[in-house]
Amino acid sequence: MGLQSPKEGYYGSYPTKVNHQFQVVTLTKEGKPIARKNVEVKVYKIEWRWWWNSGNDNLSTYSSDQYHRPHKTMILNTDANGKGKFTLNIPKSERGRYLIRVIDPVSNHATGRTLYFYDNWWDNISSENKEAAKMLIFNSDKKIYQVGETAKITFPSAQISKALITLENASEVIRHQWINTQRGKTTVSLPITAKMAPNFFVSISLLQPHAKVENDLPIRLYGTIPIRVEDPSKRLEPQILMPEVLEPEKEFEVIVSEKHQKAMTYTIAIAEEGLLDLTRFKTPNPHHTFNASEALGVRTWDVYDNVVGAYAGSVDQVFAIGGDGSSSKGKNKKANRFKPVVKYLGPFSLKSGENAKHTVKLPNYIGSVRAMVVAGNSATEAYGNVEKTVKVKKPLMILASLPRKLSTGEKVTLPVTVFATDEKIKDVTVTVETSDGIQILDSKTSPLHFDTDGEKMVFFHLNVKKANGLNHIKVSAKSGSHTAKYHVEIDVVNPNPITSKVMNKTLKKNQQITIDFSTFGVEGTNEAVLQLSSMPPIDFDRRLDYLIRYPHGCVEQTTSSVFPQLYLTDLFDLSSQKKDEIEANIRRGIKRLGFFQRPNGGLSYWIGEGSTNDWGSTYAGHFMIEAEKKGYVLPFAFKSNWVRYQKRVARNWRPNKGGYSGDLLQAYRLYTLALSGNADLGAMNRLREFDELSNAAKWRLAAAYALVGQQQASRELANTAAIQFLDNHCRYSYGSITRNKAMVLETMLLLEDSRTFEFAKSIAKELSSDQWMSTQTTAYSLLAMGKLMLKNGGKSIQVDYNFGSTIIFMGKDSNLRERIV
Repeated sequence: MGLQSPKEGYYGSYPTKVNHQFQVVTLTKEGKPIARKNVEVKVYKIEWRWWWNSGNDNLSTYSSDQYHRPHKTMILNTDANGKGKFTLNIPKSERGRYLIRVIDPVSNHATGRTLYFYDNWWDNISSENKEAAKMLIFNSDKKIYQVGETAKITFPSAQISKALITLENASEVIRHQWINTQRGKTTVSLPITAKMAPNFFVSISLLQPHAKVENDLPIRLYGTIPIRVEDPSKRLEPQILMPEVLEPEKEFEVIVSEKHQKAMTYTIAIAEEGLLDLTRFKTPNPHHTFNASEALGVRTWDVYDNVVGAYAGSVDQVFAIGGDGSSSKGKNKKANRFKPVVKYLGPFSLKSGENAKHTVKLPNYIGSVRAMVVAGNSATEAYGNVEKTVKVKKPLMILASLPRKLSTGEKVTLPVTVFATDEKIKDVTVTVETSDGIQILDSKTSPLHFDTDGEKMVFFHLNVKKANGLNHIKVSAKSGSHTAKYHVEIDVVNPNPITSKVMNKTLKKNQQITIDFSTFGVEGTNEAVLQLSSMPPIDFDRRLDYLIRYPHGCVEQTTSSVFPQLYLTDLFDLSSQKKDEIEANIRRGIKRLGFFQRPNGGLSYWIGEGSTNDWGSTYAGHFMIEAEKKGYVLPFAFKSNWVRYQKRVARNWRPNKGGYSGDLLQAYRLYTLALSGNADLGAMNRLREFDELSNAAKWRLAAAYALVGQQQASRELANTAAIQFLDNHCRYSYGSITRNKAMVLETMLLLEDSRTFEFAKSIAKELSSDQWMSTQTTAYSLLAMGKLMLKNGGKSIQVDYNFGSTIIFMGKDSNLRERIV
């Protein structure tokens, strides 16, 4: 539904007692004309509002208010072209502000506008409409002025009145003057200066003598209008001279100059139109930005409300008229299928009267690009921009289409479109080349013949042999001296999840056994690992791989993924490449954990969160202390801030009898403080006296006492603690019964408990099973077992194994050996 109004008269109003014809159009949702019957037109008269009221008009509420009835209602029909019209004539006695609404009876879509019907603003206004009298309405002869012009302001007035005229901007009153008014209307001339740019406000206070007035208006009327000012000296007009058609992979020149020979600093950007359309990008216009309309920043008060009979509403608002309209604007390497064409050059300086040449070369691209120049001159505060869109094409062009990804074993047809824009091109040879992961089933070349210019397609059949990540497909076309190339990057992935099988065998001293196994999965992606240990099998490889591949990255998961890796080089016979990889993982983990630390020294659960996670702070700090002991460098001030936080929280902790007390969290906190050399014996003794101390907390506190050399206190606590965990109160520590058992094993190693080896078998059994484990349970179990193996390092192994025809010797400097076979 659309409404077109006739041309407005002087001051933007329509005269009364005149027939004004309005045009109506009805459209479908697709924008096509449609005939419509019984289109309803409603005309409302709107009462005057105080000019200083803030907020937007809510005309929909006005028109639906049960106390306001339409001034006039009409019905019309639109023709087959969707067009219709109606005539409106407002009597002089009914002059004022009106709302017109046009409603489609079928779609219920409505449109409308507000408009004024007046012959002269300065006519005597009926005393029946006192609200209208309180607002001084005036206007300028133009909306926009150039510096050096003169603005004429006209407003209604009485002969014996005085008017205070002030020119104001965002920060100050530019000028003010008192004038004597004339009967009927008064016109004031205002010279426009550069100080008034980019806009200013004209405010008028019209005052009548209190003792004698010529009309029934209030003795004070007040109004303001914004006026836009343009300063030509602050505008630059850069120009671009470049070819109308460009060829890909061929150099061309861009010549930049300024229309009025002004000096400027500028940048050049060249980008493809398709990318700019997707992001709705517009060429930056710094002139508009630095010369945007400013809001009125002057406060206005008066005391006329206190004059008897002079009340006309308070004038104590902060006006915000204007604004710049800115709110209306709209891990692993993977294949980059759509490489954007973006060139950025500069900044460059151009002296007055000069031009500059720039040589640019576009990549292999077909379409159109936009060249954009943004210029400025800080000395004169002048700014400008220019843009130019040109086509990019060549006599011979090709385009290949492929899905976003391919899967192993998949067969795909590659369509190639060849464009010949020159009639001289007749015979074209198309060639396809692929990387190792993709096989061409038929011939890699195909001929095409063109009788005239146009486009043709040729198809190639491909077979994806194996999944090896990033692959490349290169298509080329040649006809005489003309060539065209198209390069496609594509990911080849295996849609199946990673699977593994574990076989456990027991080998007695001096015994020889044969292990038969067969591979499964996609050829080239599988491997077998032989792991030998003097300990029960714990399937280190599978459990550790689960932690490393875990997709999330909170503080607990980040710590769990790298904590067991601290001990891998002590346990495994690893290659130098594997050692470098593990070291890199640990360094990345340390760096990432540094981002979790908050100003108070604790760590948040996710990076950037405002709250601190107590268990995560202790768990991550435990890893950092162990890593430091292994020779890794911690982030600057991480340890000192973390120790300060741990001490403060440890001192402030209080037990909660009969409910969740967090005693395990406090015990773990005290253990890490002792491990870092900052033991808090007072807090340890207070926790020890807690008569509801949990089983897990006893073992963890015993480990803390062992670290500070108080073996007697440590053993007394351990003797009162059980090694069986029947309940699982671990939801606040992200753990499990198995995780708590791993902590017990860690304490047993410190106390050299005789039950250590047998107790470790139960943890090893769970690690080697198919049972799911959380990230922390997995990490802490591997950590404890790793410390056990280091403790038993004297029981090393010596093995020879034969794979195929090769005999390989595995040394005896560790009690756990691993080889990829």
